[in-house]
Amino acid sequence: MTAEDFLNSIRHLDNEIKALDLTRCRLMDPRQDILDSAESHSPITGVVVQHSVGSRTESIGIQLADLETPEQTVERLNKLQQRINRKIDQLVDRKQEALDTIERVPSTTHRALLLYRYLNCLKWETIADLMGYEHDYVRNGLKLDALAAFDECWEKNTQKHT
Repeated sequence: MTAEDFLNSIRHLDNEIKALDLTRCRLMDPRQDILDSAESHSPITGVVVQHSVGSRTESIGIQLADLETPEQTVERLNKLQQRINRKIDQLVDRKQEALDTIERVPSTTHRALLLYRYLNCLKWETIADLMGYEHDYVRNGLKLDALAAFDECWEKNTQKHT
C-alpha cells in the first residue's frame, strides 16, 4: 500500500466510525429493555397444558422452548457490541497513525493540505480557496509535494516498526 492509498483509506473512516457507533448505541436500548422486562416478569411456573402428540399446542410448546432467554439475548448483544467497539478502536488507531505521520511532515503548507484533504475530507476546490492558491496548483503541484513529504515520513515510521 502506498502512502497515498493509506491516506485515501483514511478519508472516510469517520463515516464508518459513526455508522458503527450508531449501531452500538442502538444495541444498548433493546438490551436494557430486555433486562428490565426479564426483571419485572417472574417466570410462569406450574402451568400444564394437556395435548395430544402432534397437536398445534405441542408445536407451539416446542417453538417456545427454542426461544432465547433474555440473558442469552443480552449476552449475544453484548458480544456484538464488544465486536463493534474493537472495530471502532482499530479505525481510530488508523486515523491516529495518519495524524502522527502528518505531524512529522516539515512543511506547514503540506501538513495543512494533508489535514484538509485526508482527515477533513474537503474538496480540492475548497482547499485551494482556504489556502489562497489556484485549484490546479493545489491539485497537481502542491498535492504531489505534500504526498511525497508524507511518504518520506511514513516510510521512516514503517521502517522503525519492522
